[in-house]
Amino acid sequence: MRIWSLGDLHYTLAQALQCHELTALALCMRHGNHLDIEKARAWLRPSLGSLLSQLRLCDSGSDVLSQLQSLPRGSKVALYGDYDVDGVASALLASEFASAMGWHARYYLPHRLKDGYGLNADVIKTIARMGFDLLIVTDCGTKNDLEIKQALDMGLKVVVFDHHYADNVGHGGCIINPHLGGDEEAKSLSATAVLWCWLWQSGLISKDWLADRLEIVVLSVIGDSMPLGVLNRALVKEGLKKLERSKRPGLRYLFDKLSITCPIDENQLAMKLNPCLNSAGRISLAEIALQALEASAYSRVAAQKLVALNYQRKKLSAALYDQATLRLRTGRCRFVLDSVHWPLGLLSSVASRLCYEYNRPIVLAAPQGKDIRASLRVPDGLNAVRILEIVSPYLKSWGGHKGAAGFSVDVDRWSGVKDKLEESLTEICTTDMKDQLENAILLEPGSWDINLWNDFRELAPFGEDNEMPYFFASHRDGDVIKPLRGEGNYRILTPRGELLIFGFNEMSKYKDKIKGWLYRPFMDSFNGKLKISVKVEKVVI
Repeated sequence: MRIWSLGDLHYTLAQALQCHELTALALCMRHGNHLDIEKARAWLRPSLGSLLSQLRLCDSGSDVLSQLQSLPRGSKVALYGDYDVDGVASALLASEFASAMGWHARYYLPHRLKDGYGLNADVIKTIARMGFDLLIVTDCGTKNDLEIKQALDMGLKVVVFDHHYADNVGHGGCIINPHLGGDEEAKSLSATAVLWCWLWQSGLISKDWLADRLEIVVLSVIGDSMPLGVLNRALVKEGLKKLERSKRPGLRYLFDKLSITCPIDENQLAMKLNPCLNSAGRISLAEIALQALEASAYSRVAAQKLVALNYQRKKLSAALYDQATLRLRTGRCRFVLDSVHWPLGLLSSVASRLCYEYNRPIVLAAPQGKDIRASLRVPDGLNAVRILEIVSPYLKSWGGHKGAAGFSVDVDRWSGVKDKLEESLTEICTTDMKDQLENAILLEPGSWDINLWNDFRELAPFGEDNEMPYFFASHRDGDVIKPLRGEGNYRILTPRGELLIFGFNEMSKYKDKIKGWLYRPFMDSFNGKLKISVKVEKVVI
């Protein structure tokens, strides 16, 4: 572990960048003491317009602009999305774009169990027979060559806006996907952001109209845990501002019921709003989440349904988590777990939590008919797509991106695939996940207040590829550790400030060996008043 503290260099850099010295120190910790001033300034205050003008979105999709430009008002447009937040948000953006163009639009969000992932052939037949002129597909479709051909053969025009990994496709002319020739910033976009950026560059609709819908884009970027490079940071920064002023009735209702307070930050989306939106597609119908986000009179009713589904999701997720945790501690498998009793819709969220807590790849799987469906989540430094490529010859279908992927396999092949994954992940974690140096800033927890928090937020949004730095507080004689409600939860009371720690079930084992705490601050609200609390992320032994 390396402990950083403020010095003259950071005060000088802060003056040059016109930022707080703590922000300057964090930049040095991330980029080195000789960071480029202009690049650092662009990182702190990204220009969305400039970034979009430089963006190379993709080399594919040569027919998409002409297809949309030539479609007359009054045309019938079908929208096909996906059942997670990005799929819902991208379908909503496509729906509102279609309405703005004067087309009659209807959306279809697949059912997780009945329709599976990606384009469903039976649904495509129904859409074609209903006389639609155009099919817009979002957050899936890149690998659905047969289904796209089927739609084209039945007289449907097709355009696809996707962000999932692909190296070659059969209908590249109708597919906008950054993995087909886009630059690195483009490859980090959510599907909703891909559609939004393409619309911005195409000139099909006004930039003011698009700016108003950044509140939709920010949900998808945080919901899909996309890497927060400079473009995604710019989208999230502007999107959070729009979200605070949103007039969508369903969203306002959710803010109230989920205790989402202004200023809204990415943590509130990741921990409160997006899990609630995801609950619809996980245990019911994803269209409930889309209806809750629409700017319509019905959206408040849909939001009420969503809150009830979210409560149900929490109960089911807690049971799945407890079972999986017990098996990780006591079973022979370190990475791959399955059960006939686990609900498919909750595998990915619980796998993400376990991946974070155990800092290792996690695969959770459950049967569906004659298949096994599974969700893979990996920690920083690993690539979920590369891992699945190892077993891809044995899989029925698969897809995803760097941090997360899903796949299905025939029941008869599952035992072999499971063993192969265990073997591969053991080898990968042995060779690729070496011990890492932890960096932390020396700062007492009592130093934090609203003003310092607001200054430090210039580095935000925090998340994938832009983690909030750790802060270090030493543990001294006289510090008091008091238990809180719930196993492993404590308050640490010191003359230098208070810390909270959750889920540390080994306190009794390590209490006398603790040297300090790595913590992160967060915005908290109590009785309508905002305050800054600090939460321990790691214990220093």
